[in-house]
Amino acid sequence: MLRFIEVVGSSPLGYSEAVRAAVEDLIAKGEEVHFFQVVEERGSVREGKLQEFQVVLKVAVA
Repeated sequence: MLRFIEVVGSSPLGYSEAVRAAVEDLIAKGEEVHFFQVVEERGSVREGKLQEFQVVLKVAVA
């Protein structure tokens, strides 16, 4: 049976890398990841410079 969890990933490089970081972190923690849905993209700016890309994911895990 699958269950859904919500996680946040971040990266200074881009949204794709933020997704990759979040999913790879779950796998490293022993979760069996089946699929994910990006539900939000956002970022942060500090001192006039883009600092970080963030994603909110719904992830199906077993």
